Amino acid sequence: MNIDHLTKMANEIGSFFITESAPGQAPRDVAGHLRRYWEPRMRREIIAHLARGGAGLTDVARDAVAILAAEAAAKPGAAPGPAAAAPKAP
Repeated sequence: MNIDHLTKMANEIGSFFITESAPGQAPRDVAGHLRRYWEPRMRREIIAHLARGGAGLTDVARDAVAILAAEAAAKPGAAPGPAAAAPKAP
């Protein structure tokens, strides 16, 4: 999986939801989109990328991936590691 391509797609999705969502809602909407339309492998890769620093992710995309990471960490049997990435502080 090409992380540059995943980053670009996450950023583009974030740009769309910034204009379509209520203020502060965009990260949750992006996370929902990624949850529904990205295959698990893609989500794992972008979560791992965030855990490595998330280079190239916009704030909205970064916050959305952090939501996915927190959800993955909360699942029973989830392995520690990339899923433990925390959202960026405001």
